[in-house]
Amino acid sequence: MTVPSIYQGLWRRTGIRRSNGNTDTTTQVWWFQAARFHIDLRIPIDRPDPASRTHIVKYLPQQLARFGAQTGFAGTTVVEGNHCEWHPEIAFPWVSDVPDAGWMRFDSDDALHETADDGSYEEDWERVASGPMVGVRLEDPHAGTFAYLIANDLWMAWACGRPDDHYDQGAPLSSPWSEFTVLKKGIHWRVMASNMPWLEGAEVPQADGLDCEHIAQWAVGSAKLLPFAHELTWRVLDITVD
Repeated sequence: MTVPSIYQGLWRRTGIRRSNGNTDTTTQVWWFQAARFHIDLRIPIDRPDPASRTHIVKYLPQQLARFGAQTGFAGTTVVEGNHCEWHPEIAFPWVSDVPDAGWMRFDSDDALHETADDGSYEEDWERVASGPMVGVRLEDPHAGTFAYLIANDLWMAWACGRPDDHYDQGAPLSSPWSEFTVLKKGIHWRVMASNMPWLEGAEVPQADGLDCEHIAQWAVGSAKLLPFAHELTWRVLDITVD
């Protein structure tokens, strides 16, 4: 089952209102939606920006908590009528067992209102003029790592990790974290946002050949080298094209 085309593209959240009265209009949120897969990244405005992963050990507990307030998740989206469910396979700080689902209302083709199943929040989203997306699910068969790539010719999101990855603010280097990164195409692909902030601002000219048309030609089962990924080779498990 594929997601209706009206959902597909890149969405930015304009605000969230919670049932306890709290609101948030400053957290940076990217929701990439392809025909089946999603990648979602949320970065609070007060997130610390360590220069490297190892630098985080210098942080105070409250700083480590704010770093862990970032969220990212990637997996499969299921839409039935006006109801939408997100089923993440990988996530930061970890994969939650709390269902993620809501009722959706399109106020226009590019404006979407979401209400949680339990009424705990309402979110508003605006579509970025980004065009159709291609979505890919991949794996590193040697490391047990899964990845998602959603892209068109201007925007790209990359997520990789293991389902049991876990950020522990009490011992942040004790286990691996899943990565969630957003890139935009200028002269080269450039990292616009990441839950690993030391990547932000970096250009990736080696990825210039990655565009929607090129990725759409990948065959299931083929091996791919991705210049922004830590592992050397990835195997394509599934691919969807809008």
